[in-house]
Formats: sequence, structure tokens, C-alpha cells
Amino acid sequence: MAISVAAYTAIMLAYLAQDDLGLTAAQTRHFSMVAALFLALPIALDFLRTGPSSAP
Repeated sequence: MAISVAAYTAIMLAYLAQDDLGLTAAQTRHFSMVAALFLALPIALDFLRTGPSSAP
């Protein structure tokens, strides 16, 4: 269910960016990669900082 909602949201945002804001497909792709980097970087740094868990 969450994957379907995420895919539908991505389609709506792409439509909004290309038709209403006038961005090209390449610009939309570039902005989405930059946004993904900024969203994933803190998570990756947290995983690197804590290291492997020592759960029994």
C-alpha cells in the first residue's frame, strides 16, 4: 500500500513540476536526486556513527 501511495505521489509531483512550474525532465531528475541525497545523508551518517548493534 505504501509503495502505491509513494508511486502515485511521485507521479503527481512530476506532473506538477513539469506542467505547472515549467521544469524539464532533466531538471526534475536533478532536483529529485539532490533531495534524495539530503534526505538519505543523515540516515547513512547515523548508521556509520553507531556501528553494528551488539544485540544478543
